[in-house]
Amino acid sequence: MVAVIPMLVLYVLLIYLFCREIKKDFKYYLEQDRLADEHVLREIERFLKEKTTE
Repeated sequence: MVAVIPMLVLYVLLIYLFCREIKKDFKYYLEQDRLADEHVLREIERFLKEKTTE
């Protein structure tokens, strides 16, 4: 019975760390997606600016 308590604590700790990593990865991928969208919008603005000057 005494060995069950450390196993439960370790199990809860691992679940917490796993969920934390999932949340961090999700934030990272959202930021990367936002930066990619921003890059595409800059390219579109540059293209439109070149079209209007011609």
